[in-house]
Amino acid sequence: MTSTFILLGAVMATSAFTQPVSGDPLDQATPAPRIAIGPLVVGEDHPWFDLSDFLAVAEDTTPSVEARWVEGSLKWVRAPDGQALPLARLRISLRVPPERALLRWRGRAVLFQGEPDGATTEIFVPLLEDAEAAIELDGRTLSRVRIAARAAAATPAAHRHAIDHSCSPWAAAIRGLDDTFVSMNCRLIPVGRLGSEAPLLEIRWTAAGVTLMDGSRPPFSAQLHEGLPARMTVIGPDGKNRIVELSAAVPRRWHRLKIAAGAGPYHLSSSANAGNGAAGSLMLYGNLRLRPEDSLSIRVFEAAVSQSPVDTTFFNNLGLYFAYDLTRVWDKRLALTALLGLQGVTFAPAGLSRSAYNEAVFPQGFELSYLDAFGLRNKTLSGGMFLQPAANKPYQNFWGRFGGSWFGELNYISWKSGNRSAQMWGFSVGMPFAKLF
Repeated sequence: MTSTFILLGAVMATSAFTQPVSGDPLDQATPAPRIAIGPLVVGEDHPWFDLSDFLAVAEDTTPSVEARWVEGSLKWVRAPDGQALPLARLRISLRVPPERALLRWRGRAVLFQGEPDGATTEIFVPLLEDAEAAIELDGRTLSRVRIAARAAAATPAAHRHAIDHSCSPWAAAIRGLDDTFVSMNCRLIPVGRLGSEAPLLEIRWTAAGVTLMDGSRPPFSAQLHEGLPARMTVIGPDGKNRIVELSAAVPRRWHRLKIAAGAGPYHLSSSANAGNGAAGSLMLYGNLRLRPEDSLSIRVFEAAVSQSPVDTTFFNNLGLYFAYDLTRVWDKRLALTALLGLQGVTFAPAGLSRSAYNEAVFPQGFELSYLDAFGLRNKTLSGGMFLQPAANKPYQNFWGRFGGSWFGELNYISWKSGNRSAQMWGFSVGMPFAKLF
């Protein structure tokens, strides 16, 4: 249990960290950490843009101004509206004493540093904006540095589109901008009366070098419903008109309650004299979302194991829980969810044709979920536990699950009450069963 509390403390401490707030949206952005174990990326999974695809050109002046990207400085942040933005550090230098030079950038005056024969400064640049910085010398504008993206032929189109994990459940896609860099995120908005709601998917996106016909620059947004795409005419990086299409698999109806069923081989051992060993299992899972993003819900599970429910040992575990997210970290892809509720246990040593023992138990627990696990879109790796550490009536339930609408699950349940006991462990495959409400 010690390691569990250490993990909970570390996750909660991370979520408590906040960024300073100023008038610049970039200062209000939060980091999207990139956590990697060798070649395996487990945190932020946005494309690792090649800085050679972004030009930083200074006007030809005397003294000359040099602008270069800092190698390895690319990072992703989230704007207050949830948009993922790529930033990189740009180093600007010129051969003058630093006190004579000044950089004007995003409404700020940025000082130079260095020796009398050279001045240098660095700024974080949003790569998807056609940004511009002005360098002043002795109070007058000397040069301007213009930043623009170019789509290198060697860069695959898939490496230029950062489609956020919030779009994964809807298979959102953008077409018509394969030659430029794009960032896109999604948000589900239920509309209509409770019990007959329709989903409205809001997509926010930005693209380098793209403007509307009137010259307006990103970000842009679209709201999709009923599975219909959205289209607009824009001016592309090549200066020509083109049609951009946004599409997503948005159903006509949004159901708050989803029920899944599962089955698979299990091993049952109990205080009964017969019916132990290999057995079949039947699982049911219910999730009633109180919020669209599943950060607050009511969950139900049912786990039954027996060789023959009527004639041999039968063990059944039913749970009802209120689930709420304690925190989400690692770019909101790692969720820690508290589970508060109660359970019922049914134990029939000689099968349901004879007497059965029923008991209420009150184990509490948590679940840790990793969304879009290992870069696999719409796939979740999760695990959790329920514990009731009472000496006379101990209960344990551990599970691990991986998949999407279809999933595999490993589960172990142990229960004891007086001289009665049962343990079940095994593997099951779950699948969608019903959508209601």
